[in-house]
Amino acid sequence: MSKPAGALRTVGVIGGGTAGYFAALALQRRFPHLSVSVVESKTIPIIGVGEATTTLLPPFLHAQLGLDVEALYREAKPTWKLGIKFEWGDPDGFFTYPFGPANPIEAAAFDGHLRAQSLTSLLMAADKSPLLREADGSITSLLGHTKWAYHLHNAPFVAFLAKTAAARGITHVEGKISRVETSPDQGRVEALHLVDGRRLSFDLYVDASGFRSLLIEGALGSNFESYASSLFCDTAVVANVPHGGLVRPYTTAQTMNAGWCWRIPVEAEDHRGYVFSSAFLDEGRAMEELAAKNPGLGEPWVVRFRSGRHREFWKGNTVAVGNAYGFVEPLESTALHMVIIELGYLLDAVAAANGGLPDLGPANAKIGAHWDSLRWFLAVHYKFNERLDTPFWRAARADVDVTGLAEELERLRTRGPWVERGGTRFAADDPTFGHEGLMMVLLGQRADAAAPRTLAGSAQAWAARVAAQRELVARALPQAEALAWLRANPAVLRAAVEAPDAWCQGNAERVDVAKGAHPRGDGPRAGSPYEALLQSLR
Repeated sequence: MSKPAGALRTVGVIGGGTAGYFAALALQRRFPHLSVSVVESKTIPIIGVGEATTTLLPPFLHAQLGLDVEALYREAKPTWKLGIKFEWGDPDGFFTYPFGPANPIEAAAFDGHLRAQSLTSLLMAADKSPLLREADGSITSLLGHTKWAYHLHNAPFVAFLAKTAAARGITHVEGKISRVETSPDQGRVEALHLVDGRRLSFDLYVDASGFRSLLIEGALGSNFESYASSLFCDTAVVANVPHGGLVRPYTTAQTMNAGWCWRIPVEAEDHRGYVFSSAFLDEGRAMEELAAKNPGLGEPWVVRFRSGRHREFWKGNTVAVGNAYGFVEPLESTALHMVIIELGYLLDAVAAANGGLPDLGPANAKIGAHWDSLRWFLAVHYKFNERLDTPFWRAARADVDVTGLAEELERLRTRGPWVERGGTRFAADDPTFGHEGLMMVLLGQRADAAAPRTLAGSAQAWAARVAAQRELVARALPQAEALAWLRANPAVLRAAVEAPDAWCQGNAERVDVAKGAHPRGDGPRAGSPYEALLQSLR
């Protein structure tokens, strides 16, 4: 029987990195009737750096994709991330960007810093995890009720995804693409020609080819729109370094002479990456600066990139996800975050097509606007960082384009910080990088701001709240010890992500594509042994 005109039956995912396997697994899980293939070449390696993520990832992996949590911890060995520690702003200070509910305005007003803005922030400052030792020696896990993300070693994580894809019937095609055949008007992809002579044709193409952007740019000619006037960095020098057994529960962003350096802790080591501007520093001197601050640094390698996005997320019968569509430096760990948001639009468009070919044309503007909002959010990290007085940072403070947040910055300067209900939302209605996050970044850097007009409570109430939080932190386990305990108690690990009352099973981190990325709820759920206390500490 011939295929009905306009029917969607076959999907080709071009590229087998994290973005490609996310797309393949998500499409196959939601639409099991589709024939999904991943086309990749073993001659084109993935970018094997450590991967820091956001709170969109655990629900995506365990609730949406249904990945087995015990297998993930056994094979990919993720560690927990409670937020980002920014060695940023003041010359001798730092600030935290914790996940979950926080009170940055009250912390700045009552403490003069953000380190006690939430229980999660205090756990970060103490290098502790959300597992508590009780008086009788038993362990209570708060993983199901406090938000966290993953740190991942990219290579074993992709191997785990590939193994899962094969087990679920996703076809793997090994081969290098020599030519992309397009329609005469270059409006759609007709077929892929491999070096060995094979010709592959699909109804829908997902471009997950990374920085090469093989389909959306190379074949279909979507223009690249640069963010270079806001984000000056274009190169990263990457290496691994021993951490001596201290598995920090956060990503670190450390100010460097011509940019910044990430620290992504996995169990075996720290993954370090110096992100810098080649206009201010060459690779050799960047390697020297990185090595001087990291004794025992391994052999470094270089990753070059451009910040920006393509004009079209969707063109003809092709959709681009991950680095194939857009890229910004990982200052807020947004690479996989944006892949998940992009896939939300793709999955809903396929569902709306009801067996036909999807149309994501209306999503082009929404996805583009979301990426543009991320541009402005990252730009303010540079505009107000006073930590170093080097040529790069002087240029950043003077010249970084932050016009997309001009209204918010002027309001902060003249009227002070405000809670969301008292003013406009941050432009990206994002579950992780919303209004509260913007306040954290600006107040953490001590951006020019008038005093807040209203606060949630008194200084005495704030001090009592912080004292209660510190009592919990005093009983919290370091991450290495907590991970070992969970491996011996896998039922607790499963409950943390699979129990009906676990935050991963709720809607707090789901993307509502009808409205743009939007959080549908927040905070701890019923059933936590510390529910009342956690609610009081919001």
